Amino acid sequence: MASQIPEEVHIRHCMLFEFRKGSNATVATKNICDVYPNALDVHKCQRWFSKFKSADFDLSDSCRSGTTRALDNDVLRAEVEANPCQTIEELSNSLNQPWSTIQEHLQQIGKVSRAGVWVPHNLSEENKTNRSTTCNLLLQRHNTEAFFDRLITGDEKWILYDIPKRKRQ
Repeated sequence: MASQIPEEVHIRHCMLFEFRKGSNATVATKNICDVYPNALDVHKCQRWFSKFKSADFDLSDSCRSGTTRALDNDVLRAEVEANPCQTIEELSNSLNQPWSTIQEHLQQIGKVSRAGVWVPHNLSEENKTNRSTTCNLLLQRHNTEAFFDRLITGDEKWILYDIPKRKRQ
């Protein structure tokens, strides 16, 4: 006979049975796992036993406060495009979402942080043509006015070279 893991509510009924029988959580876990291997963890059984000890025998799922709310990617995209210099923390506060959700949705819409600004991960054709146009304009300007030597420095390294001379005393 193949062992199947039953529904969660069935396991909860088994835990309640073991509790009413007078078993502790460790023994109850062992008894239930003898019938349904790997269906129950000792810590989970201890949590349910503490609930039973407080006279709460409700076996249904309780509402949890930590459930995540859905975040619309279009809202996030509009927020990022309105101000691309925002940090994940600022986006989290403005959209009232956890930072992990913001980070996950930023990846989904293809945004990465570069120099403190959220930019598209892949360049679009418009981005490529804008960069090409800008580079061509800078090259044309350099032909009329040599300004690159004021802007661009090549692999320079400043080293303080100081050898103190020792004097005889």
